[in-house]
Formats: sequence, structure tokens, C-alpha cells
Amino acid sequence: MRAGRQRWALSFADLCLLLLGFFVLLQAKPDANHLSAGLRAAFGARADAALEQDANAWFEPGEAVLTPQAHKILGDFAQGARAGKLIVSSRGTEPKAARFDGWELAAARTAAVARELGNAGIAQDRIAIAIDPATGGGQVIQITRN
Repeated sequence: MRAGRQRWALSFADLCLLLLGFFVLLQAKPDANHLSAGLRAAFGARADAALEQDANAWFEPGEAVLTPQAHKILGDFAQGARAGKLIVSSRGTEPKAARFDGWELAAARTAAVARELGNAGIAQDRIAIAIDPATGGGQVIQITRN
């Protein structure tokens, strides 16, 4: 009879292990936006509503050259965004780089993201670019559906 009263402990231990695994997964994945989009897609929610990332995570330092990981993320995003208009917006700037000043780098990176979306199959007339005049604080690039 005593063993029957302790069955809740097994269910509780299972729950604790599931939560531990989930938090380890969150910590191990370097791109939180990509992970959250995958989780939303797995549970049937719209995964392509918006994508926002610090520009330094998508580009080579001081350059407007996308990293291989950024190519994959943007390609996956473009596959899920087959309808509607996309707005690629930039906010903030990075410090002056060797070839660019902060504004030039922000504009070139924003254009590179829009170009990559076009290369992934999004028609050019569906892509709009917006650059916020704020300076400093690091560049953040956001892609939203309109």
C-alpha cells in the first residue's frame, strides 16, 4: 500500500526532467529567435510573423557580409513568408569600421538582408527597407510582414 502512495513522485520526477531538458535546450541554442520560431512552428503557431536580430550576429565584424548561419536563417524565414509584403528595418548604428562609417555600414547591412531575402525567392516588389535615424547603441535588424 505504501508504494501506491508514492506514485506521484515518479510523475514529478518526469516533469522535472522535461523542464531541465527544455532549459538546457534554450541555453545551448545560440540564436534565440531561430529557436523560438522553430518552437512556434512545432506547435502550429505562425513562425514567420517577425524576425529581429542584433546585426553583429548576422554579419562579419565591421562588414556587410552575411555569415553562413545568417544565410540559413534568412532562407528559412523566406520559405515561410510566401505571402504579403516584408519590411526590413534597421535601428541604430555600429561604431565606424575600416571601410564604412556607422551610417554606411547600417545601410549596407540592411540592403544585404533585403538582397538575401530576394535571393531566397521573395520578389523585389514585396520587400521594403526602412532605416531609423537613431545613431549608436548597436544595430538591430528586424523583418516584419505587412
